[in-house]
Amino acid sequence: MAPKMSGTATDIDCTSDIRTPAASFIKMTGTGVWHWRVRAEFPKDLTGTVPGPYSPSQTFTRTIGEPANAKTDSAQDHVLLTWDPRLGVKEYKVQIASTPDFSRTVETTTTDNPNYAPTMTSYSYQTVDVLYWRVAGVDEDRNQGDWTQAQIIKMMPRLKVSMSGLVRPKRMSSVRVTVMSTTGKRLKGAKVRLTGLGIRPVVKLTDARGSVTFKVKPKKRGKLLVSATKAGYQAAYGALKVS
Repeated sequence: MAPKMSGTATDIDCTSDIRTPAASFIKMTGTGVWHWRVRAEFPKDLTGTVPGPYSPSQTFTRTIGEPANAKTDSAQDHVLLTWDPRLGVKEYKVQIASTPDFSRTVETTTTDNPNYAPTMTSYSYQTVDVLYWRVAGVDEDRNQGDWTQAQIIKMMPRLKVSMSGLVRPKRMSSVRVTVMSTTGKRLKGAKVRLTGLGIRPVVKLTDARGSVTFKVKPKKRGKLLVSATKAGYQAAYGALKVS
Protein backbone atom coordinates (compact mmCIF):
# COMPACT_ATOMS: atom_id res chain seq x y z
CA MET A 1 0.00 0.00 0.00
CA ALA A 2 1.33 3.48 -0.82
CA PRO A 3 -0.36 6.50 0.83
CA LYS A 4 0.53 9.93 -0.53
CA MET A 5 0.20 13.49 0.79
CA SER A 6 1.68 16.86 -0.22
CA GLY A 7 3.49 15.36 -3.20
CA THR A 8 5.31 12.61 -1.27
CA ALA A 9 4.63 8.86 -1.36
CA THR A 10 5.41 6.16 1.18
CA ASP A 11 5.30 2.41 0.64
CA ILE A 12 3.90 0.46 3.56
CA ASP A 13 5.05 -3.15 3.58
CA CYS A 14 2.16 -5.36 4.54
CA THR A 15 4.08 -8.47 5.66
CA SER A 16 3.49 -11.72 3.86
CA ASP A 17 1.26 -13.23 6.55
CA ILE A 18 -1.46 -10.63 5.94
CA ARG A 19 -3.88 -12.23 3.53
CA THR A 20 -7.01 -10.16 4.12
CA PRO A 21 -8.08 -7.57 1.51
CA ALA A 22 -8.17 -4.81 4.15
CA ALA A 23 -5.76 -2.77 6.29
CA SER A 24 -6.11 -0.27 9.13
CA PHE A 25 -3.63 2.28 10.47
CA ILE A 26 -2.72 2.07 14.15
CA LYS A 27 -1.19 5.56 14.11
CA MET A 28 -1.59 8.34 11.57
CA THR A 29 -0.70 12.04 11.82
CA GLY A 30 -1.17 14.90 9.40
CA THR A 31 -4.23 16.54 7.88
CA GLY A 32 -5.43 17.19 4.34
CA VAL A 33 -6.29 15.12 1.25
CA TRP A 34 -4.55 11.74 1.13
CA HIS A 35 -4.22 9.36 -1.83
CA TRP A 36 -3.72 5.63 -1.56
CA ARG A 37 -3.33 2.62 -3.81
CA VAL A 38 -2.56 -1.04 -3.32
CA ARG A 39 -0.91 -3.90 -5.21
CA ALA A 40 -0.54 -7.61 -4.68
CA GLU A 41 2.74 -9.45 -4.32
CA PHE A 42 2.84 -12.88 -5.96
CA PRO A 43 5.18 -15.67 -4.81
CA LYS A 44 7.99 -16.85 -7.03
CA ASP A 45 8.63 -20.55 -7.72
CA LEU A 46 11.44 -20.86 -5.19
CA THR A 47 11.65 -17.76 -2.99
CA GLY A 48 10.67 -14.08 -2.92
CA THR A 49 7.74 -12.27 -4.50
CA VAL A 50 6.86 -10.46 -7.69
CA PRO A 51 4.75 -7.26 -7.30
CA GLY A 52 1.69 -6.78 -9.45
CA PRO A 53 0.35 -3.48 -10.79
CA TYR A 54 -1.02 -0.80 -8.47
CA SER A 55 -4.76 -0.26 -8.23
CA PRO A 56 -6.20 3.10 -9.34
CA SER A 57 -5.47 5.86 -6.82
CA GLN A 58 -8.13 6.47 -4.17
CA THR A 59 -8.49 9.59 -2.00
CA PHE A 60 -9.68 10.44 1.45
CA THR A 61 -9.58 13.60 3.59
CA ARG A 62 -8.16 13.43 7.09
CA THR A 63 -8.91 16.16 9.61
CA ILE A 64 -8.60 16.52 13.34
CA GLY A 65 -12.16 17.34 14.23
CA GLU A 66 -13.02 19.97 16.80
CA PRO A 67 -13.34 18.80 20.42
CA ALA A 68 -16.97 18.14 21.36
CA ASN A 69 -19.07 19.58 24.19
CA ALA A 70 -17.09 22.76 24.84
CA LYS A 71 -18.53 24.36 27.98
CA THR A 72 -17.87 27.33 30.26
CA ASP A 73 -18.17 26.93 34.03
CA SER A 74 -17.92 30.38 35.57
CA ALA A 75 -18.72 31.88 38.96
CA GLN A 76 -17.56 34.79 41.09
CA ASP A 77 -14.45 32.90 42.22
CA HIS A 78 -13.44 30.87 39.16
CA VAL A 79 -13.65 30.21 35.42
CA LEU A 80 -13.17 26.67 34.05
CA LEU A 81 -13.24 25.80 30.34
CA THR A 82 -13.95 22.14 29.54
CA TRP A 83 -14.42 19.86 26.51
CA ASP A 84 -14.45 16.15 25.67
CA PRO A 85 -11.12 14.35 25.04
CA ARG A 86 -10.46 13.52 21.37
CA LEU A 87 -8.80 10.38 20.02
CA GLY A 88 -5.43 10.97 18.32
CA VAL A 89 -4.84 14.31 20.02
CA LYS A 90 -1.63 14.88 22.04
CA GLU A 91 -2.54 18.33 23.41
CA TYR A 92 -5.06 21.12 23.00
CA LYS A 93 -4.60 24.73 21.93
CA VAL A 94 -6.85 27.25 23.70
CA GLN A 95 -7.45 30.85 22.64
CA ILE A 96 -9.25 33.56 24.62
CA ALA A 97 -10.15 36.84 22.92
CA SER A 98 -12.13 40.00 23.46
CA THR A 99 -13.83 39.70 20.04
CA PRO A 100 -15.80 36.77 18.57
CA ASP A 101 -13.58 36.71 15.45
CA PHE A 102 -10.47 36.35 17.69
CA SER A 103 -8.78 39.34 16.07
CA ARG A 104 -7.90 40.62 19.57
CA THR A 105 -6.43 37.70 21.45
CA VAL A 106 -6.14 37.98 25.22
CA GLU A 107 -4.42 34.63 25.82
CA THR A 108 -3.17 31.64 23.81
CA THR A 109 -1.99 28.52 25.60
CA THR A 110 -1.67 24.74 25.29
CA THR A 111 -2.70 22.04 27.73
CA ASP A 112 -2.53 18.25 27.86
CA ASN A 113 -5.84 18.11 29.70
CA PRO A 114 -9.41 18.45 28.32
CA ASN A 115 -9.90 21.56 30.48
CA TYR A 116 -8.27 24.89 31.27
CA ALA A 117 -8.67 27.39 34.11
CA PRO A 118 -7.39 30.86 33.10
CA THR A 119 -5.80 32.84 35.92
CA MET A 120 -7.57 36.04 34.74
CA THR A 121 -4.73 38.18 36.10
CA SER A 122 -3.67 40.13 33.00
CA TYR A 123 -4.93 43.67 32.42
CA SER A 124 -6.96 42.59 29.38
CA TYR A 125 -9.24 40.51 31.60
CA GLN A 126 -10.10 43.61 33.62
CA THR A 127 -11.22 45.78 30.69
CA VAL A 128 -14.09 43.79 29.16
CA ASP A 129 -17.42 42.38 30.28
CA VAL A 130 -17.54 39.47 27.80
CA LEU A 131 -14.76 37.22 26.49
CA TYR A 132 -14.74 34.47 23.85
CA TRP A 133 -12.80 31.21 23.78
CA ARG A 134 -12.19 28.26 21.48
CA VAL A 135 -10.10 25.08 21.50
CA ALA A 136 -8.49 22.84 18.86
CA GLY A 137 -6.69 19.49 19.04
CA VAL A 138 -3.01 19.12 18.11
CA ASP A 139 -1.45 15.75 17.19
CA GLU A 140 2.06 14.44 17.95
CA ASP A 141 3.53 16.03 14.82
CA ARG A 142 2.14 19.50 15.73
CA ASN A 143 -0.69 19.37 13.20
CA GLN A 144 -3.59 21.48 14.46
CA GLY A 145 -7.20 20.47 13.92
CA ASP A 146 -10.42 22.43 13.65
CA TRP A 147 -11.41 25.08 16.18
CA THR A 148 -14.63 24.75 18.13
CA GLN A 149 -17.28 27.41 17.72
CA ALA A 150 -16.65 30.49 19.86
CA GLN A 151 -17.82 30.04 23.45
CA ILE A 152 -18.66 32.90 25.83
CA ILE A 153 -17.15 33.85 29.18
CA LYS A 154 -19.35 36.37 30.96
CA MET A 155 -17.17 38.48 33.20
CA MET A 156 -18.38 40.07 36.42
CA PRO A 157 -19.21 43.79 36.13
CA ARG A 158 -16.27 46.06 36.85
CA LEU A 159 -15.74 48.63 39.57
CA LYS A 160 -14.47 52.15 38.95
CA VAL A 161 -12.31 54.03 41.45
CA SER A 162 -11.58 57.75 41.69
CA MET A 163 -9.12 59.32 44.15
CA SER A 164 -8.78 62.94 45.20
CA GLY A 165 -6.62 64.89 47.62
CA LEU A 166 -3.37 66.83 47.85
CA VAL A 167 -0.84 64.62 49.59
CA ARG A 168 2.62 65.76 50.64
CA PRO A 169 5.40 63.97 52.50
CA LYS A 170 5.49 64.29 56.30
CA ARG A 171 2.19 66.18 56.39
CA MET A 172 -1.22 64.97 57.50
CA SER A 173 -3.43 64.83 54.42
CA SER A 174 -6.89 63.61 53.43
CA VAL A 175 -7.47 61.16 50.60
CA ARG A 176 -11.01 60.63 49.36
CA VAL A 177 -11.84 57.47 47.40
CA THR A 178 -15.12 56.93 45.55
CA VAL A 179 -16.20 53.55 44.21
CA MET A 180 -18.77 53.25 41.42
CA SER A 181 -20.12 50.73 38.93
CA THR A 182 -19.44 51.17 35.22
CA THR A 183 -22.88 52.76 34.93
CA GLY A 184 -21.91 55.45 37.46
CA LYS A 185 -23.84 54.09 40.44
CA ARG A 186 -22.07 54.81 43.74
CA LEU A 187 -21.63 51.60 45.71
CA LYS A 188 -22.02 51.26 49.46
CA GLY A 189 -20.06 48.62 51.35
CA ALA A 190 -17.14 48.28 48.94
CA LYS A 191 -13.90 47.33 50.69
CA VAL A 192 -11.15 49.87 49.98
CA ARG A 193 -7.53 49.17 50.89
CA LEU A 194 -4.95 51.98 50.90
CA THR A 195 -1.20 51.30 50.86
CA GLY A 196 1.94 53.27 50.09
CA LEU A 197 5.52 54.08 51.07
CA GLY A 198 5.77 55.20 54.67
CA ILE A 199 2.19 54.40 55.73
CA ARG A 200 0.54 51.40 57.30
CA PRO A 201 -2.08 49.65 55.12
CA VAL A 202 -5.62 50.71 56.00
CA VAL A 203 -8.92 49.08 55.02
CA LYS A 204 -12.32 50.81 55.17
CA LEU A 205 -15.82 50.35 53.73
CA THR A 206 -17.51 52.94 51.54
CA ASP A 207 -20.51 54.81 52.91
CA ALA A 208 -23.95 55.27 51.34
CA ARG A 209 -22.43 57.72 48.85
CA GLY A 210 -19.84 55.18 47.76
CA SER A 211 -17.02 57.17 49.36
CA VAL A 212 -14.45 56.78 52.10
CA THR A 213 -11.86 59.19 53.50
CA PHE A 214 -8.37 58.30 54.74
CA LYS A 215 -6.08 60.43 56.90
CA VAL A 216 -2.47 59.75 55.94
CA LYS A 217 0.99 61.13 56.72
CA PRO A 218 3.42 59.52 54.27
CA LYS A 219 7.11 59.69 55.16
CA LYS A 220 8.42 60.09 51.62
CA ARG A 221 7.51 60.88 48.03
CA GLY A 222 5.98 58.18 45.87
CA LYS A 223 2.48 56.89 45.28
CA LEU A 224 -0.48 55.85 47.34
CA LEU A 225 -2.13 52.75 45.93
CA VAL A 226 -5.75 51.80 46.40
CA SER A 227 -7.71 48.63 45.62
CA ALA A 228 -11.49 48.28 45.80
CA THR A 229 -13.41 45.02 45.99
CA LYS A 230 -17.06 44.09 46.32
CA ALA A 231 -18.88 40.77 45.93
CA GLY A 232 -20.17 40.30 42.39
CA TYR A 233 -17.71 42.78 40.85
CA GLN A 234 -14.22 42.73 39.41
CA ALA A 235 -11.66 44.51 41.57
CA ALA A 236 -10.52 48.03 40.66
CA TYR A 237 -7.24 49.81 41.33
CA GLY A 238 -6.03 53.41 41.52
CA ALA A 239 -3.03 55.53 42.47
CA LEU A 240 -2.39 59.03 43.83
CA LYS A 241 0.97 60.79 43.69
CA VAL A 242 2.69 61.98 46.87
CA SER A 243 4.61 65.13 45.96
